[in-house]
Amino acid sequence: MSNEWYTDPSGQENSWYEQAPPRAAAAAVQARRGNAKGWLIVLLSSLFLIALIAATAVVFGSRGSKSDTPALPDIGEWGDKPGVFDDFRDFFENYYTAFEERADCLIPRVSGYPNVELTLMPADEFPLTLQQVYEKCAPSVVAVTAYIEEDNDDRYYWGTGIILTQDGYIVTNSHVVEGSCRAKVTLWNDEEYDVLLVGNDSRSDIAVLKINARGLTAAEFCDTTALCVGDQVVAIGNPLGNEFRSTMTEGIISGIDRDISYNGTTLTLLQTSAPINEGNSGGPLINMSGQVIGITNMKMSNSTGAVTIEGVGFAIPSQTVKTMADSILAHGEVLGRPALGLTLGAIPDEARKQYEYLPEGLYVSGVAEGSDCREKGVLVGDVITAVNGRNVSTTADVTDIIAQCSVGDTMVLTIWRMGKGDAVQVFELLVTLVDVNDVY
Repeated sequence: MSNEWYTDPSGQENSWYEQAPPRAAAAAVQARRGNAKGWLIVLLSSLFLIALIAATAVVFGSRGSKSDTPALPDIGEWGDKPGVFDDFRDFFENYYTAFEERADCLIPRVSGYPNVELTLMPADEFPLTLQQVYEKCAPSVVAVTAYIEEDNDDRYYWGTGIILTQDGYIVTNSHVVEGSCRAKVTLWNDEEYDVLLVGNDSRSDIAVLKINARGLTAAEFCDTTALCVGDQVVAIGNPLGNEFRSTMTEGIISGIDRDISYNGTTLTLLQTSAPINEGNSGGPLINMSGQVIGITNMKMSNSTGAVTIEGVGFAIPSQTVKTMADSILAHGEVLGRPALGLTLGAIPDEARKQYEYLPEGLYVSGVAEGSDCREKGVLVGDVITAVNGRNVSTTADVTDIIAQCSVGDTMVLTIWRMGKGDAVQVFELLVTLVDVNDVY
């Protein structure tokens, strides 16, 4: 699949993947949350992360009239023109982008962290009707309005949240609140509450909020290990603004364990055909027993070219939500994710054709300060061909290995490097995994 460009109605260039953005409204400014491109988080069923960027670009919401980084041209435009980049490192410098820090969330924080964990229930075997699913779940879905300026109610981001506990803990997407300084939550019955931030994590796109309320209807989250392609699901959210609050859409599970790259990280997501639109971000994807199986956060957007894309949405699986939310509820941030501190990306076929000498492996496009990899001398332009003796050619190969490790564990990297005069070195390095928060 190529990374074709398209221009949305605002005139901005975007890429195929677009995170279902929070609704941004303003009289003079329609604030649309923006982000762009390739990502790698290596944590989904567990806590881990290296930092790689994949060829497919991703937009996580959008803000303003421009994306934070430009969309990448189709790699075929380069691959068909040998010699455009004589050095493969110049090719990859233009092909991959580095991780870009998201705007801070400045919403006032809670004074302490609760002794609370998200419980995942087994999948219920007794299906409900669509009407019964809506009746059960709609009271657990809230609208989140995150304001950009302290004294201006006309500029804000609009998204969705899910009630975790009866006493007011709510989970949503991090990108809904990033760059905001205050927020409010509107319940299903139109009651409004000011928000405190428990914590947010841009790499997993999870945030936890707190409102001063009691007797709320907490959602029931479900383990998704038995989930199958073809299972019927619904999404409930607040697309396109207040006038369409509590909208339910229907679809199926279209795919499981979809690795979607964005902003130097990778998330493993559920794919669904249920329509996902602006404002759905942070809302629940629900099975037919009325149990939350994921949090919607991204969609594949239409192209103005020859290809039209419909019904390709994504959600963060409930297991990942639990891992991230539990850490945020305990510490105000996600702790314990081991990281190499490398930004890695697969070598596309077009590049391999143009640079026939490149080995099979993963290209290093970034080495983080504070990482042991940097201390040991890993360089941008290196190719990682094996980890712990296991050949690697996709980012999933590396994330699978890291998923079994902890901070402080060591790994053996096999590195291919082209030096001066095109001299090639192949060698091994023993490196130590660090906490992702120490390097990103």
